Amino acid sequence: MMSAPRAAEVIVVGAGVVGIATALQLRLAGMDVLLLDRDPPAAATSSGNAGAFAVSEVLPLAGPGILRQVPGWLLDPLGPLALRWSSLPGLLPWLTRFVLASRPARVTALSTQLAQLLGRVNADYAPLIAHCGLTDSWRRHGALALYPDAAALAADMADWQRRAALGVRWQPCAAAEVAALEPALLAPWQQGVRIADWSHVDDPYLFSLGLFQQFVREGGRFLQQPVASLLQQNGRAQGVCLDDGRRLPAAEVVIASGVWSDRFARQCRQPLPLAAERGYHLNLPHAGVALHHFLLNARDSFVILPLPDGGVRLAGTVELAHRDAAPDYRRSHLLLDKARAMLGELCTDGMTAWMGSRPSVPDSLPVIGPSSRLSHLYFACGHGHLGLTLAATTGAMLRDHLSGAAAIPEACWPGRF
Repeated sequence: MMSAPRAAEVIVVGAGVVGIATALQLRLAGMDVLLLDRDPPAAATSSGNAGAFAVSEVLPLAGPGILRQVPGWLLDPLGPLALRWSSLPGLLPWLTRFVLASRPARVTALSTQLAQLLGRVNADYAPLIAHCGLTDSWRRHGALALYPDAAALAADMADWQRRAALGVRWQPCAAAEVAALEPALLAPWQQGVRIADWSHVDDPYLFSLGLFQQFVREGGRFLQQPVASLLQQNGRAQGVCLDDGRRLPAAEVVIASGVWSDRFARQCRQPLPLAAERGYHLNLPHAGVALHHFLLNARDSFVILPLPDGGVRLAGTVELAHRDAAPDYRRSHLLLDKARAMLGELCTDGMTAWMGSRPSVPDSLPVIGPSSRLSHLYFACGHGHLGLTLAATTGAMLRDHLSGAAAIPEACWPGRF
């Protein structure tokens, strides 16, 4: 039988970008950290995201009037937000909470809380990125949210005004300005809004791997093994037990296992309503188009990530389905025609499709903080499509909480459910 690693001060379960960034922040604060995952670092959902630090996404997914839209999600499997019939029974409890989160007063509170988190993203990432030597892959060029005509932009203006009230910096761009910023864009996609503080990375997988490599250089430890269960006694987390039976003790345990985090929540009877917010992408490494900004198609809810050497990644849309349901890659491929309408012909040599399950909670506010059922147990999950965006901030919040420097706001704690 293999011997168990030595005890750790902190065990972080989950080596996606949130778990990696959290482990790195804790290690940089001097804590002895053991990072665990059944897969290689950043190999799952973190490998295929859209690469954005989406600091303007301060409005929760559930907005007023969302209930009226649910039938449309069921009837259009290829729409910007779709819901599979076969998954509906299992999703009903989550959807009920989702609708309750859409009440105007709740949306106002959630937007304020999201804005507080997103408002610190660049400040939390900047020193981490510099320390890891990843500055050259961080593109701080802003983003363009694009519309096909002035009427479509005007219809969204109330939401942009709400974002401005929450501290998001943006400015409308006339057609001539959009054309100057992105000459490759075709008419009519030259109405838009520029978001100055939005940024992106060239390759989210390599970026996440870079954070992981720095964690190891700092003396952090990684073990690629499946975790079976929490070790708990007298209301306290005491470590984890691996699938092979080895027991790994720790003073603190952080669950950052993405959409699988609820498995550990159930072990300590911690309510944690997670759903798979499945995202798709289409990678075109040789698209042959030069872009300078991250592009958001505001009408069709998808984005275009500029890749090095003229490639692009088309990503976005939301599909609510069981986490183990087979992918519907039509959702990836439908993005190609939409992108061609904006950019013209794109080379598809070497094109690949991908799907990943993002961990989503009904109120869109990530779950960060101590368990209400088990002391010395913490959760860092439920980020939805903001996992990469909020990874450094999540780690910084847990670092400060565990060190006693600053408590995590209770609005983020799992006990709210």
